[in-house]
Amino acid sequence: MLTRFAPSLTGYLHLGHVLHMLYVWGIAKLNSAKVLCRIEDHDLARARPEYEAAILENLQWLGFVPDLGLRAGTEAAPDSDFRQSDCSAHYETVLQTLQDRNLVYGCDCSRKQILERAGGAASASSDASPELHYPGTCAGKNLPLQGNTVRFRTHDGETIFHDLKLGEQRQTPRNQCGDFSLRDRQGQWTYQFACVCDDIRQGVGLVIRGEDILFSTARQIQLFNTLEASVPQYCHHPLLHDAAGKKLSKRQRSDSISRMREAGATPGQIIGQALFQAGLAPDSSPLSPASAIEKYIIQHPRSW
Repeated sequence: MLTRFAPSLTGYLHLGHVLHMLYVWGIAKLNSAKVLCRIEDHDLARARPEYEAAILENLQWLGFVPDLGLRAGTEAAPDSDFRQSDCSAHYETVLQTLQDRNLVYGCDCSRKQILERAGGAASASSDASPELHYPGTCAGKNLPLQGNTVRFRTHDGETIFHDLKLGEQRQTPRNQCGDFSLRDRQGQWTYQFACVCDDIRQGVGLVIRGEDILFSTARQIQLFNTLEASVPQYCHHPLLHDAAGKKLSKRQRSDSISRMREAGATPGQIIGQALFQAGLAPDSSPLSPASAIEKYIIQHPRSW
């Protein structure tokens, strides 16, 4: 069994990522799984080399050591399987497979046009996600893929899957988002497509991630099934929020692990603080990764 720690390259690690590490390494231990580390830098407009270096170095400093993939102090080859910006040729090959089966099409609609057609609001269905609902406006136009957004033809019907933490889930991608994007008009691969391609190629059978990505699951399952690949098990865990109730952001340098290190915090203090803020520990006493996982992830009923 293989799972992965796969941060996006849009900023620095924060306490929310530390909680995520505890879940990833803890649930991996429960399932006798190995952990792969890869960098999801499909968003080339916001990706920065210094973010990758800081992420890998802080991961090691905190005591979370991946079994496979990228690590601090080791330079991956330019054609690494563990950095999305190095894998465009593979994504092109998978996209060609979908194109040959008429499962994708070109779309020249702008976000503004989609919003206007939706009446200025995202889908109001019970399956509503952070994305706008795309009604398939360009599905029959036969527009070229190059230079346009590439959309996947979603299937009809409900997708039912079991989440290891949340139980049975039901989602209908056609109602949630409609035909979703695999590549934007600038040629950048989307999260939905790149992560599925990576999970298939790398043999990831267990996906552990925050509840904010739960809405993506059914559409990704459609891609797995379409590509005739095994669907991973999923586990979506709670997030950490700031004082205003918003999800912590990697873009805030002041709240980053790097800044906390500079201020003198130890790895144990940071791990303890993450558990405390998540409501899993009664206080912020320092803990090693191993002791934190054993006491508050594996044996703690509230974490499950």
